[in-house]
Amino acid sequence: MDETRAEPLIGQVSLGYSAKEDRLVLWLGSGEAASALFLTRRLCALLINGLAGILARSSSVAAQAPAEMRNDIVLMEHQGAMAAASMRPASPDNLPPVSAASSVPMLVETVNITTSTSSFRLTFRPSPEELGPVVDLSRSDLHLVLEMLKRQSDLAEWNLPLDPGWLTTASVQVTVN
Repeated sequence: MDETRAEPLIGQVSLGYSAKEDRLVLWLGSGEAASALFLTRRLCALLINGLAGILARSSSVAAQAPAEMRNDIVLMEHQGAMAAASMRPASPDNLPPVSAASSVPMLVETVNITTSTSSFRLTFRPSPEELGPVVDLSRSDLHLVLEMLKRQSDLAEWNLPLDPGWLTTASVQVTVN
């Protein structure tokens, strides 16, 4: 399939966990038209670390700051995106069933990420030769998807290794007296 013909999906991004498959299920779109994708533990770890790295490297504000402050700036941007969003755990009642014939999940082998000045394009591929669903995300949306992946992998108790210091700092509890 020719990459130039891939139409980006617009709409909802939902994420859940299939205990039976021990995989995250990513739904792109909503209703019967939703594309269901299986993400393995290994791919999820690579995707979380890759997206966090892309967000850190592409931050124009962080790039202008001293090196010791860059992680803090990206963390504040991440927290701002979370505060502005109304993220809530996906209710199983609102998600298409994993076993539905219209939404047989595609096992994702590769995710290609293309960056531009105002958006990020994620292309999900079942193999390097095959083109799967494509989604365009704003910077804030990419922060949300990253947080969803991180939270769901934590709920699945995968204990994924996280490389970016700013992302692991986001989940540390601070107590002030």
